[in-house]
Amino acid sequence: MKEMFKLDNPQRLRLMQISFGLVVVSLTVLVRELGWRDVGGRPAGLALSVLLAGLSLLVYLAVRGKVKPEIPVNTSATADDSATSDAPENQGSAAAAVADTTSIHYLLHLAEPMSSTESSIDRALHMLVEQMPDKIFAIYTISAGKLAFAGGARINSRQKSETIKAADGLVEELTNRINSCVDSRALRQPGSFIKPLSFSRSNDSEDGLLMPVSCGGELFAVLAALSVLKTEFAGHEKAFLQHFCASMAILLHNQRLPGESADDKQAAAESRLAQKLFAELLPENAKAVAGWDIAQLTGYSSEHSGDFHDYINLPGNRMFIIAGKTSGKGLEAALYILRLRTMLSCLCESSLSPAELLNNLSVRLGGDRSLDLFASLIVLQIKANERSATLALAGHATPLINRPRSGYVEIPVLAGGVPLGLFNQGVEPYQNQVIQLLPGDGILIYTDGAIDFAGSQGSRFGSEDLKMLLDKMPEQYADDLLANLAEQLIPEKLRNRPLEDYTFIYASTE
Repeated sequence: MKEMFKLDNPQRLRLMQISFGLVVVSLTVLVRELGWRDVGGRPAGLALSVLLAGLSLLVYLAVRGKVKPEIPVNTSATADDSATSDAPENQGSAAAAVADTTSIHYLLHLAEPMSSTESSIDRALHMLVEQMPDKIFAIYTISAGKLAFAGGARINSRQKSETIKAADGLVEELTNRINSCVDSRALRQPGSFIKPLSFSRSNDSEDGLLMPVSCGGELFAVLAALSVLKTEFAGHEKAFLQHFCASMAILLHNQRLPGESADDKQAAAESRLAQKLFAELLPENAKAVAGWDIAQLTGYSSEHSGDFHDYINLPGNRMFIIAGKTSGKGLEAALYILRLRTMLSCLCESSLSPAELLNNLSVRLGGDRSLDLFASLIVLQIKANERSATLALAGHATPLINRPRSGYVEIPVLAGGVPLGLFNQGVEPYQNQVIQLLPGDGILIYTDGAIDFAGSQGSRFGSEDLKMLLDKMPEQYADDLLANLAEQLIPEKLRNRPLEDYTFIYASTE
């Protein structure tokens, strides 16, 4: 009966059907012999024997046969061969399924070519840990010749994949382990790091693995894997992880922009830094002063061509409204404005008027030879509940005085001055100009970018053209006036991302 152990379920079912049929036939013969005695003694004895044999076979198949076939028997390999095989029969199909999933991951990347590197790594690690839930994974990318943690994943207590944060204590452990196993030479020469490196977190087994994520002779990252069960990695697991690393390397390689160079990366980084600095330096809304209606309207190009403005509250219910433009752009302009703004903040409280502020600032800028930029500037001083303003110019465009109730717009005659930092000492000092206002009158401050847009659509705008445009507008709130002005000066498609910075500030008496 040892052959019975080798029967699979379909064969066992077929034998049970045959045995049941023999039992039924034998039982019918015996019943007929006992009831009508027309079968004969010998056939009846044979039927009895078949009945007993069939019942025995049925009982055996039903009770023992269904357990024995489930015992795996491998007659072609020893127990040791089975333990060290690179592709065991009960794990080969799972590994193949995982490999297919990794290929699908690469295809998903091709369908979403604009995905960021961070999101691609995160998605790949979550996919990996779901296929190998008894492992913990982390990827370290190469940055400036060093390995930097880029993402990790593991299965949590709810049996769901979760992201490992950089602050996790496990990351520090892995980082130290990687730095002790992978030296700087391996990062510079990927050919020296082509095979998995095993390491042990305990003295029992090598439950850690470092694998190169490389393609075309270039090392992109290092995959770190830890066994939750603290067991060594089997051969089929290493083979699958190598397949995953190869796919991951292709993904990282393809996500590089065609023709991207180190200079391109530096320019992109500088642009991001400039955007952040300008966002922190420039106020989004105008500050309030009693008795005044103040509004601003600004737009900035992708490179930030140098517009800046600020509102500084002073003792005595005063406020300086400052606007200007630097000669640089981008990060260079942002750093210059940061320095200029620091000087303005330090000098404002000790300066009693706009001209005094500009003169003090000119002294400091003229004596600083490290600055090779200059800036045009306008400083307007207003006081709470007063209908007069004091202003001074340093090479900036002359503001317009709007008198809607009187029915005209005025271009005041002012001493223009020279831009700050353009010349050394010896230039004539900056001068104050006092503007008297009536109720409802306002002062419009603007930069060159506002009228340059109008010039791109036709004849170039000047202060007279802007004066005529403002002259046609009725009395209205400051923010409404600026919105109406922008509709006529700036094309709608360029308002959010213009070709050059523009700044409008309008302050009117109530």
